[in-house]
Amino acid sequence: MKISSITALILAIFLPALLPGCALTKANHDAMVPETIALYLPQASAPEEQLLQRYAPCFKVEGYQHDYNRIGAPALRMERSGEPEIFIDISRPTIYGLVQPFTTARGSYTNLIYRVHFPAIPERHLTFGRNVGLLVYVTLNDHLEPVLITTLHTCGCYLAMVPTTNLAPVNWPAGHTPDRQEVFGEYLPGELSLPARIPSGRLVITLRGETHRVMDLQFAADPEASQQAFLDPPINLAPMALLQKVSSGDGYVSFFEEVGDRKGYVKGSQKPWERLLMGWWALDFRVGEDKALGSPEETGVTLYTSLKFWARRDSNIWDFPNFLKYWGWML
Repeated sequence: MKISSITALILAIFLPALLPGCALTKANHDAMVPETIALYLPQASAPEEQLLQRYAPCFKVEGYQHDYNRIGAPALRMERSGEPEIFIDISRPTIYGLVQPFTTARGSYTNLIYRVHFPAIPERHLTFGRNVGLLVYVTLNDHLEPVLITTLHTCGCYLAMVPTTNLAPVNWPAGHTPDRQEVFGEYLPGELSLPARIPSGRLVITLRGETHRVMDLQFAADPEASQQAFLDPPINLAPMALLQKVSSGDGYVSFFEEVGDRKGYVKGSQKPWERLLMGWWALDFRVGEDKALGSPEETGVTLYTSLKFWARRDSNIWDFPNFLKYWGWML
């Protein structure tokens, strides 16, 4: 979610005193010592997923020796109390993919949407919680060329939008430049260059340890040649619909709550620090909690990307044409 400059000022002044170590500033990030870095490379998928496979991103993740920094897949286990619990099984790294065609007044496009989940963010961070996730949107034009990359956490936080050289600056929001842009303490490219040969190149998303913030993204001609990361076992690419079908032994359960006031939220994804420090002024008691992606009429939640309560519908990323208009992108 993007926030106003006034809100950002309030957070900058008060949150460091209230919650030392929260992941809001570059200074806090720099205090983290990079540890083992792993590179998740997508493996081959079924023919019907060819387009998703072609542009599936690689994920380079800091601090891989810690389980909470490893990508996994939702699974079910029984607690000592005898109650079932959804958790992220890191033995099955998985990217969940979805194809979303859409049209605007200027043309026809296709979103390739990728979703990954981690077991947790540690308690010392504002975004502390379990079963946390990240979304990556690769927007293609009618020639199936990438024109825009969008990343955000599955709660709607930390939205970043980066055009490629296939999108002319006339289509950018006012004030956007090809220079590096700051996204709540992380510095990302303002524009992405593409390798001479796509699909030989891959989009590489570099994630900071613990908070899983996007700290860099680029198209690399040969991601496997990286000298800074070891290759983890290939990450599976699966349909996003499988998030609704987590095996329970005698059937399936959804990764998301299906009834009650938490309908549409990831099971076990409560965010106590964000609720305490942000819920009251954001007018959302469940601010920061991870959500299902889809039509609010079906999921029960709106995956809004602006903390302005009056802009929740317009900033909903599921309605991508309206979302683009709200953030000033003219596709």
